[in-house]
Amino acid sequence: MKLHLEIVTPEGSKVSTDVTDVVAPGVVGELGILSGHIPVLTVLDIGKLTYAPLDSNDEKCMAVAGGFLEVDNNRLIVITETAEHAEDIDVERAEAARQSAEEELKDLESGSAQFDRRARALKRAEVRLAVAKHAN
Repeated sequence: MKLHLEIVTPEGSKVSTDVTDVVAPGVVGELGILSGHIPVLTVLDIGKLTYAPLDSNDEKCMAVAGGFLEVDNNRLIVITETAEHAEDIDVERAEAARQSAEEELKDLESGSAQFDRRARALKRAEVRLAVAKHAN
């Protein structure tokens, strides 16, 4: 059986394909979705989203920046701020963002709004680097 996956960002559709399964970063852990899954609407965390296209043996991997995931009638829709395949990630830029966020976090008070923003930026950079390395 198949599951239709749609990944949408403010820039438009990033993925629209039939898949056998999806693993997404939920806020309380990874979510594994197969065809026939019960309807669900949930919040996503910053993390790595993987899927197995129906017409390929290769697993695909993307960095997503949180958002929402809805499953209904063998259709899975992800709405996220950003979604990048490994080959689209600028590794040097992601590494620079990681280093910058780490440095800024040292001088911020834990629990402050600035600290939380920089911690999220650090997590995004680390996920982007992990996804880029996954492809190599």
